[in-house]
Amino acid sequence: MASPAPTDPSLRAIDDFRRMRVICIGAGMSGITVGCLFPQQIPNLQLTIYEKNSEVGGTCYPGLQPGMYLTPHTYQYTFASNPNWSRFYPPGREFEEYLKTVAKTYDVYKYTKFNHFFQTARWLSDIGQWEVTVLRLEDNTVIKDYAEVLIKATGLVNQWEWPDCPGRELFKGTMLHTANWDDSFDPTGKRVAVIGYGATGVQITPAIQPIVKSLDHYVRGKVWVPPGGGTNFQELVERGAKKNFDHPLEERRRFCNDPLAYLAFRKKQEMYTNQVQGVMFKGTEALDKFTEMIDLNMRETSKPKPELYEILKPSYSPGCRRLIMGQAWLECLTKENAHLIPKNVKRFTEHGIEDEDGVLREYDAIICATGFDKNMDNRDTPYIGQDGITLQEAWDPDPVAYLSVAPPKMPNMFLLFGPGSAPAAGSIIHVFEGAAGYIIKCIRKMQKEYLKSMVIRPNAMAGWIKHLDYHFGRTVLSESCASWFKRNKPEGRPVISWPGSAMHGYIAWDSPRFEDFEYESWLPSDDPMAYLGNGCTVAEVEGGDTTGYMSFTDVSTVLPVKDYLVDSAKL
Repeated sequence: MASPAPTDPSLRAIDDFRRMRVICIGAGMSGITVGCLFPQQIPNLQLTIYEKNSEVGGTCYPGLQPGMYLTPHTYQYTFASNPNWSRFYPPGREFEEYLKTVAKTYDVYKYTKFNHFFQTARWLSDIGQWEVTVLRLEDNTVIKDYAEVLIKATGLVNQWEWPDCPGRELFKGTMLHTANWDDSFDPTGKRVAVIGYGATGVQITPAIQPIVKSLDHYVRGKVWVPPGGGTNFQELVERGAKKNFDHPLEERRRFCNDPLAYLAFRKKQEMYTNQVQGVMFKGTEALDKFTEMIDLNMRETSKPKPELYEILKPSYSPGCRRLIMGQAWLECLTKENAHLIPKNVKRFTEHGIEDEDGVLREYDAIICATGFDKNMDNRDTPYIGQDGITLQEAWDPDPVAYLSVAPPKMPNMFLLFGPGSAPAAGSIIHVFEGAAGYIIKCIRKMQKEYLKSMVIRPNAMAGWIKHLDYHFGRTVLSESCASWFKRNKPEGRPVISWPGSAMHGYIAWDSPRFEDFEYESWLPSDDPMAYLGNGCTVAEVEGGDTTGYMSFTDVSTVLPVKDYLVDSAKL
């Protein structure tokens, strides 16, 4: 266990930041963000990232795209630009390698302990630390670790679910889940069923349709399918491409050799992505035009099988349910060997599936793209905060976190990609980076001011919830639809989404309202300014550079030469 009380601040220089132990759960994209940015910006940091898998990143399956509707030119870190993508929407393996490269470049592996499964976390108020329990999978050893700050970077959902219907254990063929993919599976020539039409379902279906004998896709609801698959379809139109295109070798070389040219291309794609928010507001011309465009695309694409349009067209506005990268999916369903089954699965059988009408169909393989536990209540991995309150209890009736990063009743705990974080427009990468910047400011404040704990005030949380309800009441998210945004509750509150664009969030996270938190201090109550220390800076004590505030690298602080150049003969 780390020492609970810090060294007497009155003996230290004001910028001699006290040691801060941080534990991060998860080494996916948001956890990689922590591993990259925290060591750069938090002095005297001891960071440990626990990851249940053997590698950073996530799960790969056939057809995986890096973003549900974004090109990786926008779905990449701003501080780790890759000019060498092979395709506009490259295969998932390429994006997986990108994440590994970023993690290696920024030494994320140094901080990460793989094959460690998170079990529980408990706040110990007397010592101002989280007690974290993990299971080391290589030898099933239970380990307890301690840290002043806990980062939950496991995402909005991380416990994948099988379909809620009986008989799965009876099926004698191959049963797979996209979140737990088996690379040895070969669908070639097989009779395959896919269940679920979220992001994974609509990506895997067109990837395997050309090589399977037959493909049945079980879809219970309706969905809008935008052209080109995503918000960057304008680039496809400009290049005369339909769903995707290869980046020519000459273009990739130019991007690699001319960073400014690639920056211009990235900014162009970012502009496309950032302009989407306008279609989210009800009663606007932008929404009307967007709906008309998508409706026409679905009609035209479905012409070989017109019944697809009638089956899939929703009554709700586009955006109430998250738009999917579904153009290739819709097109593949028009092929002879592919069939849309708009029925619920009643049960699994020894040889296949029985639907709700009692129709039996036989398959060699069943792929479940049924997603994750949408409750986000952490029943199996409890977080226990103030006064023994669990995160599950704090999130009753709905999961919520102030500015998406600070959950109630959980001191010194911060979330990345928590409830209320998914933007209506822009890249989720900006959410990771912006929210991480906010958390970094909070940790530095705790270090500098010798704070034992900080937790969001109830009135601040109530104000955040009020703003969420106000904002979403103006958007299509308030319409009735079974949406991941609302945990599949048609009339439910949107608990996934940020109340605005990614750029809106980035600005909101830039300036923390520290007055919205309650604090405990390690300092005596009669000496709250003791953190000012011994009157010196570290540079003064150690004989270092005491003029670090002066810089000629910042051109805004440098007087142009022509303004002070004089004739030396006149001196």
